[in-house]
Amino acid sequence: MSEVRDLPRVRGWVYLYAALVVPLVYGVSFPMARIAWIGWVGFVPWFVAVRVAGTGASVLICCVSTLLGSYLCTPWLARAVANYYQQPLALGLALFVGVWVVTISPFLIAFVLCFRELARRPSRWLPLLAAAAWAGAELGRARLLVGDPFGVFGYSQVAVTPLVQIADITGVYGITLLPMAVNAALAELWLAYAPGSKQSAAGSSRQTKVPTAAQAWQGLALVAAMVAVVLAYGFVRTRSFEEAGASPSTRVAIVQGNLDLGSQWRQEFYGRNLATYMELTVQVLQQSRPPLVFWPESAMTFFLEDEPNYRAALGYMLSPLRTQLVAGGPRTAGKAAQRYYNSAFAIAPDGSILATYDKQRLLPFAEYFPFGGVGLLRRQFARVREFVPGGRARVLPTVAGAAGVLICNEAMFGEMAGDRVRAGADYLVTLANDSWLGDRMYAEEAFDMARLRAVEQRRYLVRASTSGPSAIVDPSGRVVARTADDSRATLTGAIRPSKGLTLYARYGDAFGALCAVVPLAVILVRRVGARRRRAHTLAPACAGRGSVDDAG
Repeated sequence: MSEVRDLPRVRGWVYLYAALVVPLVYGVSFPMARIAWIGWVGFVPWFVAVRVAGTGASVLICCVSTLLGSYLCTPWLARAVANYYQQPLALGLALFVGVWVVTISPFLIAFVLCFRELARRPSRWLPLLAAAAWAGAELGRARLLVGDPFGVFGYSQVAVTPLVQIADITGVYGITLLPMAVNAALAELWLAYAPGSKQSAAGSSRQTKVPTAAQAWQGLALVAAMVAVVLAYGFVRTRSFEEAGASPSTRVAIVQGNLDLGSQWRQEFYGRNLATYMELTVQVLQQSRPPLVFWPESAMTFFLEDEPNYRAALGYMLSPLRTQLVAGGPRTAGKAAQRYYNSAFAIAPDGSILATYDKQRLLPFAEYFPFGGVGLLRRQFARVREFVPGGRARVLPTVAGAAGVLICNEAMFGEMAGDRVRAGADYLVTLANDSWLGDRMYAEEAFDMARLRAVEQRRYLVRASTSGPSAIVDPSGRVVARTADDSRATLTGAIRPSKGLTLYARYGDAFGALCAVVPLAVILVRRVGARRRRAHTLAPACAGRGSVDDAG
């Protein structure tokens, strides 16, 4: 009978590290410090701690570490809520904790329980299964309930160009899987050589076992091989993009006004900012003569369809060079019950409106109100009490090709970019309002998420922000040009239309769903197999007792 080893007792510093230091590791992996490599090794003691501790202690470690880690990843949230609603900071902290309770903790607690169940039978596959379970938990929190993609770990690796190319197959969840698999494999290696574990028969009463050295090394080798394959794929895909025959490019310009409407929009802001955006646009037109210009979300603080004078002013600016404009602003519809949309407009050189796109995924509490009866959480946007979501995905016709528009937080969801591409988008545009938060870290995190959309869909991406960063990103996720944060600037560059659908564009987050399903399926198969073995073992004993009874 083969031997197994019981879990060793580990020193208290491992538990303290898991609960209190891992949150810092998580935070500095993101724009707080952008130390991407630390996430490949910094979680090792965390995996050890949740593996060795009891179930209750493991869940407690998970709760403490994820709450603190979430705060360090999004320290702007509590401040933004307090500023946006002009309320005490305590309200912002309370809402932050509520968001964590609803959107993060259930899924990571589920991961801890799943990981511990998988670890009852160590094998060379455990690190990959554990990493898949982590990625599946991240998919759950990004897609279920309200949906919160902030802090999905794969986004911390966006600057590692060869690594992120796998996103055109797996989305962000394939990127998450690799560093977590490395951490889990190193944790298994640690436990395989940890002092203080004792040898016992395979029938030991302890349900969770330490791997043998052979299993630990084999697991690490499997993970290393997968990382090598992904990096090789990344180098090949990046090189193939560089060497591919390019379609004709179109020069475009982005105008970043760096103007803030404040935390509460007021009636006197109607039409505000237009002069500044027009002045900057005239400057960039004179300098670079681009046929297409982008303004960010909320650049137009008026209802363009209802204002012929404003349209005429835009036409006067655009017509000399036959320039088109894509810009964000509010839109109204309906007469009996008026509805308000957060929209993007494609504007012709004569100032007429070519097409509009209405934002589909609204931001909770800012653009719609999940708890509409709570007056404290309402924000007045002149006549606009709240926006309503738009209909199906529509592309905007432009001189550079069909533009797939993502307004602000929509760029955080890969499936929405896929909708635009399947609708015919030749390139992606994200119009963002980063001024209302007034936090550089938020803007950089949002930008990182938008960058990955370019890789997933293999499309150029234009990001026009109110306060930065505005940027042009190529289909391999590299930043061609960008502005500084919190600055008034213009930016020019070239984009090219792209055709075809990536695997991610076709199947969306199927890989992430697979990551959630496979570990659960392994657990189910193991439990069914264990029941069958117990039944098989008990059958001869029952038969023997029956024979004795018959003989009696």
